[in-house]
Amino acid sequence: MSSTLLTSILDTFKKNKEHFSAGISILPDKVQLVKLQEKQNQVICTGFDVITTANDEQVVAALEAMIIKHNLTSASTTIVLPANKVESTQLDTSEVPDREVTATLPWKVKDLINIPPQDMICDYIDMPLQPTGQQAKTQIIAVTRSYIEKVIQPFHDAKAKISALTTEQFAIAKLQTSEDAAQLIFIQHKKSDAILLIVKNQQIAFARKIRNTAAIIDMTSEQLQMGGSDQVAIEIQRSIDYFESQLKQPPIKNAYLAMEGNNSELLIDALNQVLPVKTKVIPLDNLDSPNGLDSSFISAVGAALYLQPVSIKKEPVSEN
Repeated sequence: MSSTLLTSILDTFKKNKEHFSAGISILPDKVQLVKLQEKQNQVICTGFDVITTANDEQVVAALEAMIIKHNLTSASTTIVLPANKVESTQLDTSEVPDREVTATLPWKVKDLINIPPQDMICDYIDMPLQPTGQQAKTQIIAVTRSYIEKVIQPFHDAKAKISALTTEQFAIAKLQTSEDAAQLIFIQHKKSDAILLIVKNQQIAFARKIRNTAAIIDMTSEQLQMGGSDQVAIEIQRSIDYFESQLKQPPIKNAYLAMEGNNSELLIDALNQVLPVKTKVIPLDNLDSPNGLDSSFISAVGAALYLQPVSIKKEPVSEN
């Protein structure tokens, strides 16, 4: 079997006593939900859902409806926050306060993030890989307190458990199961900037947003073949070059694509003609799921498994 991001799902559930988990992904135009449960030695998607939304009030209403419809008072739920509500920046690691005094962090980054410090909730991660000869950097992630309060209020009212709040990048990175094999992931949702990740050992080694690429979802095959995929290819190549030359890492062999719409295979064909890595759709072949659950739900799947100890092991990365 070729290397996938989900090869250890069953092992994950065997290590945890709680057999009902839910992942919710809030996107700019919809809310997605995936429910996972172990049954008869197999991990099964027992339900998934999507509700279209146009504003924060409709997001809250969608969460209220999902809590009732899917009995989330009996689940452990992780929520992926939408990329358009999350801001990030970098600081020199020496400037980041200790964990005990992170309350001062919003004032440290107030000139770098467009959120008032008094309404900012932020956290940070030390990047696992640093450019040679440069000052070590720490990634800062921030969201507004008022938005977080809106999202968690329906769960508070229903007495439903929220296990974690996270971002799409971290939810997907936690699904990686190949040890010491870096994988590039390109994620494109409607009405949203694309996200490009390089993950290694379940850690984000590189991440960036790519603007003005959402149009590829609705392009015709002729448009993709006549240069519509060029921007995506260029950004992927730049990211690979940075990872391999600046971070001094071995070559990436596989790239994965998670994209809404019907153009995934067309884009993959176009990318495979110009890129040095093999591009594939992110597979869900190790998950027993109903028809209709595809790779566009990958962040909700990652959220459902977010706090589980997904095992990581050495295995050959197929180039086929």
